[in-house]
Amino acid sequence: MPLYFFNIRDGYDVDEDEEGVELPDLDAARAEAIATVEELRDQLTDAANIELEITDETGRRLLTVPFSRGSHGRRR
Repeated sequence: MPLYFFNIRDGYDVDEDEEGVELPDLDAARAEAIATVEELRDQLTDAANIELEITDETGRRLLTVPFSRGSHGRRR
């Protein structure tokens, strides 16, 4: 099963996921990212510039999910 990493970007810094999560595919990783964003969004006072990025085991960015309300999951 592929390993996906969920990094938090705030426009300046990246909080890298060191462990990753094994999930069956990118759709499952996207669903996990959206659920995480929904859970954390209300806890953050300024989420406009924050996004959760999904990378693969090689560090390649696969998808980003913004914390701001709107579209869920942009491919990069």
